[in-house]
Amino acid sequence: MITYPEQTATIMEYVLLFVGIGYLFWLLLSSAGREVRLRPPALMPWDLSPVNFLFLAWLVVSIVVLGLVLVPLAFGPALRARPEGQTLELVVSGSMLQVGAILAWLVVRLIRGRWLRGSGDLDRRPSPAASLRGGFLTFLAVVPIVTGTGLAWDALLDLVGLPTAHQELVDFFTQARSPALLTTMIVLALVIAPVGEELIFRAGLFRYLRTRVPRWLAFTISAGVFALLHLNWVSFLPLFALGVVFALAYERTGRVSVVIVAHALFNLNTLLLVMSHAPV
Repeated sequence: MITYPEQTATIMEYVLLFVGIGYLFWLLLSSAGREVRLRPPALMPWDLSPVNFLFLAWLVVSIVVLGLVLVPLAFGPALRARPEGQTLELVVSGSMLQVGAILAWLVVRLIRGRWLRGSGDLDRRPSPAASLRGGFLTFLAVVPIVTGTGLAWDALLDLVGLPTAHQELVDFFTQARSPALLTTMIVLALVIAPVGEELIFRAGLFRYLRTRVPRWLAFTISAGVFALLHLNWVSFLPLFALGVVFALAYERTGRVSVVIVAHALFNLNTLLLVMSHAPV
């Protein structure tokens, strides 16, 4: 029997899907949309040497490794003493990549802020209204693209006889009983992951590659690494498409805050579907 939350979430998903399709048609077919598409990209080149880029990558990796070592030592016993503590420890450890990116960005911002310059929102205070509007429009465009890509990817996996169940994410949230675990997962999904992953894959990797390799290769590498590092081959192609759209939005707006908002909205939408038990 379909529950009320599941029915509501499904209806809202269809609304988002059709509104997103309408927005894409507006971008592709209308004269106003054509003007938007032909507007020069706002993202500026990032004047950073390969040595300094590798240093930033090393800093992120070092913080991640340090976190993976210290979190179990410092907080493991306390976490395991709580209800569902082992799962909580696993979730916290799994967020080290995003946390490492945020800490590395803060460290470099404090020490050598000029390394982070080269795009609008990293050079000046971003407009919250512009970031929210751009993030929401990017999210609308993402919904039909990722949905269509996911259906095609699932069909391909079925064709070759591979499983397509998205059960791990569903189990994590629906089986969580500890308030601490559920709160931690929500904060990670809606805040830490969007900020950390956009700093790594868009404001870091894509922005560095964009003026150094062919444009299509910058999109492919950044989106490919983004999808691969999620370690979920069932969602690989949808995540790849998501990474391409986010990189395109970042290139067009020059604001990483736009894609952070879009990423957070996308995760929120997925989370609501999971919590309502609607099809993901």
